[in-house]
Amino acid sequence: MLLAPLTFALLVGGAVTVFDLLGIGAPEPLALVGPFVAGAVALWLAVESALVQLYGLGVLDRGRPIQRRLRYLTIGVTVVASVVAIGRFLAMTVPWAIETRSTTVLVLAGALVLAVVGACYRTAAAARTGYARVSRPQTDEPRE
Repeated sequence: MLLAPLTFALLVGGAVTVFDLLGIGAPEPLALVGPFVAGAVALWLAVESALVQLYGLGVLDRGRPIQRRLRYLTIGVTVVASVVAIGRFLAMTVPWAIETRSTTVLVLAGALVLAVVGACYRTAAAARTGYARVSRPQTDEPRE
């Protein structure tokens, strides 16, 4: 459940950034609904990630086709929101750190970039391994 607050913050931060860039202002009632939707999505993704940890990536393919599409769409939207929020954070932090000559902030920003690149690499490697495993013909005969 530690993933839910981070996911919530990234979803809200990504949405605020996109709305700011597009110059879209939401009416007050709609602005109040957004965090509740982000909270529900964050809790749902926390449950899905727990299921993936317990049972593997195959658990994402359960259910009817519309459920699978919705699950992958939600994961994709969260990934995009995360990239947007992290990009905005770096775009605000790095120029300020350079201007004030704050080495600590620059080192932390570099560590964040390395963490994001590492997470992307691990995700791509796991997906490649999963697709390679699925594409190989499965036989009951032992390997030599």
